[in-house]
Amino acid sequence: MTERDRPGDVETQHISAGELAQFHARRRSDAPRPGLTLLLYLRDGVQAVPLFDGPARIIGRFAPADVTVADASLSRQHAALELRAGALWVEDLQSTNGTWVNGARVQRSRVEPGDELAFGAVVASVHAAGAAELAAQGLDCHDAFMRQLEIEVARAVACERALTLLMLRGDRHLSHWLAVARQQLRPFDRMGIYSGDTLEVLLPELAADAASAVARSIQQAAPALRIGLASLPEHARSTGAICDEARQALQRAGAGQPVQSAGRLTERGALSTAAAPGDQPVARSRQMQEVLETAARYAGAVIPVLILGETGTGKEVVARAIHQGGPRRDRPLIYVNCGAIPAQLVESTLFGHERGAFTGAAQQASGLFEAAHRGSLLLDEVGELPEAAQAALLRVLEIKRFCRVGAHREIEVDVRVLAATHRDLEAMCRAGRFRQDLLYRLNAASLRIPPLRERVDDIAPLARHFLRLASRESQRRVDKIDGRVLTLLEAYPWPGNARELRNAIERAVVIASGDTITVDDLPEALRGLAIGAAPAAVAVGRGDGGAAGDGVAAGDGGPVDAADINLRAELDRLERELIARMLRACDWDRSRAATRLGLPLRTLARKIAALGIERE
Repeated sequence: MTERDRPGDVETQHISAGELAQFHARRRSDAPRPGLTLLLYLRDGVQAVPLFDGPARIIGRFAPADVTVADASLSRQHAALELRAGALWVEDLQSTNGTWVNGARVQRSRVEPGDELAFGAVVASVHAAGAAELAAQGLDCHDAFMRQLEIEVARAVACERALTLLMLRGDRHLSHWLAVARQQLRPFDRMGIYSGDTLEVLLPELAADAASAVARSIQQAAPALRIGLASLPEHARSTGAICDEARQALQRAGAGQPVQSAGRLTERGALSTAAAPGDQPVARSRQMQEVLETAARYAGAVIPVLILGETGTGKEVVARAIHQGGPRRDRPLIYVNCGAIPAQLVESTLFGHERGAFTGAAQQASGLFEAAHRGSLLLDEVGELPEAAQAALLRVLEIKRFCRVGAHREIEVDVRVLAATHRDLEAMCRAGRFRQDLLYRLNAASLRIPPLRERVDDIAPLARHFLRLASRESQRRVDKIDGRVLTLLEAYPWPGNARELRNAIERAVVIASGDTITVDDLPEALRGLAIGAAPAAVAVGRGDGGAAGDGVAAGDGGPVDAADINLRAELDRLERELIARMLRACDWDRSRAATRLGLPLRTLARKIAALGIERE
């Protein structure tokens, strides 16, 4: 059955096969047939609207419009679309923000396939293909795309397979070049809408080299595109990290080099991490201030430092603070992701090799230890080092000398080694997967960076910090964060830590319609927290003592009448008072308050958001 022959939404489960065949025959002969499809590009994906010969269809924000779009830029009944004898006409219905065809505001205009329409801020395009055919292109909203990316990253890591993320940006809305990009992809590659001019593409089973070839073919087909790519495991080993690397690569892409891979790589795969503006530590919480104070004490020493923490907590930022705070600040800090180096090349990457030492070693090459001489070397994900490399690393830590692969002459180096990992190295030692003696050497001094959910006081200043960076990088004047957004940010557990927060803020800056980030600009997981939240904030002071309820504004702003008690409202009021009092007693340390209240931290954070409790 073709798209033209497809019946509409009809309940068929109680129709016999013969009756169903007669129904299809009658529909084919009598019913109006879809001739064109309108695609509405929304924040939450693409909405396909089949267009039939016959009465006009009204597009608006609310019913009784035939096609409703929940976007504030649309009027209640914004525009009418009418298809008659194959000709499509659009008519503006005295909307506030206008109806546009190919960039020109119109009152009534004929529309051809390929034209770009805009209803207020909602961009649309007209296609001759049917809705089912267009839906088969697999274009997801950003949140659905991220869920699929999470699944694919987990599979790739567990099965040791490759994966690449592309980010494509055009000089026009993606509706102009989406079809061209799709033609260069495989049927199972996934696409997602990052913003109106930026597309995300997931390439399963493709490593960096093969993915670069795909990116170049897309760019050749659409020369105005700029493309950034990051691959697993070459550039990252987590969802947040691969998104971060791909976006940074896209920012570096330009007219001279329209396709950029993640990182500015040296010849052996290390990334120089000289101080970068915007990567300075942000610490308002007591926990993070203690970390930075300890890091400052370690900075003047020469002993190795082991930095522990979950993925995305900012281990590299702390390592940079140690380097910049010490006497080696004028020498290089070299970064290497140990998990991103193929096992057979780890020793060559770290220590270099002689010509002919192995297949492909066409010339002599220096390693990262030589590059970091008199400076510092950060071994990120040090727990991923293979056993042979662990032994070689232990030797250079002990005697300050090493041999290049294939050489016999030892080279003496002076390198401050910093190591970072999210793994439990002691458990790995017990399992025989990490050398105990190497752990002793690396763990001469250690730092644990707490996850973001344990330092809630850092969330708001980090969000504002990332906002300034993202506004400058995207050249957009978005410089405010709505107060309700900050409440949601502090209530969310941030499994991806600061990196996830940064990704959320950077995308919000790109899609924000004004100068303020609102709840609608946040990812789906954060928007979900807003459901059921109290409409009015509860202001909580930090005074000591006082009568019960001091500093807490009840939901209606006044006392509850004992003659007319609403049980749910009264319980909410008491719960707000109890939580607020405990927060004051713990100096707003949510982790301590949750422990004393006997609640999981995540549950307490959700209650604070739902009950609208805020610091005064």
